[in-house]
Amino acid sequence: MGQHKEVFRFKDLYRFDGFRFAEAFLVEDSIIVSLKRVRRTGTCPCCGKRCSSIHSRRQRRIRDLDVATSTVYLEFITYEVVCRCGYEGWEQLGFCDDYSRYTTRFEERVVIFCTKMTVKDAAAEMHISWNAAKNIDKKNIRKYLVPLDEVIPRRIGVDEIAYQIGQNYLTVVRDVDLKKVIWVGEGRKKETLDGFFIALGMEKSWNIRVAVLDMWDPYIASIRAHTDAALVFDKFHIAKAVNAAVDIVRRHEFSKADYTERKEMKHKRFLILARQERLNPSEKETLNDLLQLNKQLYKAYLLKEQLLDIFDEENLATAEKRLRQWITNIHAAAITPLISVAKTIQHYWQGILNYFTYRITNAQSEGFNNKINILKRRAYGFRDLEYFKLKIMQSCGIVSSK
Repeated sequence: MGQHKEVFRFKDLYRFDGFRFAEAFLVEDSIIVSLKRVRRTGTCPCCGKRCSSIHSRRQRRIRDLDVATSTVYLEFITYEVVCRCGYEGWEQLGFCDDYSRYTTRFEERVVIFCTKMTVKDAAAEMHISWNAAKNIDKKNIRKYLVPLDEVIPRRIGVDEIAYQIGQNYLTVVRDVDLKKVIWVGEGRKKETLDGFFIALGMEKSWNIRVAVLDMWDPYIASIRAHTDAALVFDKFHIAKAVNAAVDIVRRHEFSKADYTERKEMKHKRFLILARQERLNPSEKETLNDLLQLNKQLYKAYLLKEQLLDIFDEENLATAEKRLRQWITNIHAAAITPLISVAKTIQHYWQGILNYFTYRITNAQSEGFNNKINILKRRAYGFRDLEYFKLKIMQSCGIVSSK
């Protein structure tokens, strides 16, 4: 028995609330679909009620999804209404937004393409300009983003990311508990982060209990000015600093080494900077052979391992005691790059110790940064910074399902 076949008519594609298909005609390579109103009233976008009072009329022509290889435009009359609720303006239409040049379903297709390919490719696929595709995507993102005034953060993470070559940064604030980005600002000055706390509001700012961040003084000053939060300095930033110091020692020792030492040290940077616990037996043996050749590099490596091992300590008092002893060892070893790291730790002492109390890091921010860099590469850089910030929020922020 064959399947039931329902008759399809071209005009069935153009069924909209309050309008019906009237006629269609060709203009060069385009199809113009004329819609006829079925009611003499318009719908108020505020209260949703019908308005019998019509202030004015205007004819609109907007782009719809293509049919085969033909571009399709809808042509119709829309009303400017006066409602009893106090609203005066253009009526609500179910198939397009006010003043939009495209139907809702056309815009939805653009948005889908913008999430799967570059904006340039999405624009080419839909036969519109780059700016048109971008503006459609921006409007959609704004529609679904959860605003900051609906967020009540208790623990925040603050980090920065470069978005262009040179000193061009964005400040990214995340809610540690929600594991979402809640704000993005241009720059990485104190005034930049001040903007977040001003937008969040004084009451919610003073309810923030913990802030994890790198040791960046402008951020520290802003957090201290607007919150009573405990500062936690990211342990990975300490690890980065001590690795950089050991690498300076490695390069210095390599520059004055003889031929045999240079041959052994060449291409061994990874082994020197990696945690020993992560090396396989063969790599450990190679590293030990290398370190036996150079006492200064050996001392620097051991001190680096000691520091990183301290951050695995579970007890605050023990960690503090070991940190103090490490600083004493650094001064005794008299290795200049590591002395600089010790001074940094002393300068930011309390925030570093707070790690052992709160046990949070900015590792989550690094994951977001990877996502952001993928967005940037996919778009070949963003000419519209506001759009870039919105794309970050769409990818890493809180999005409603409404």
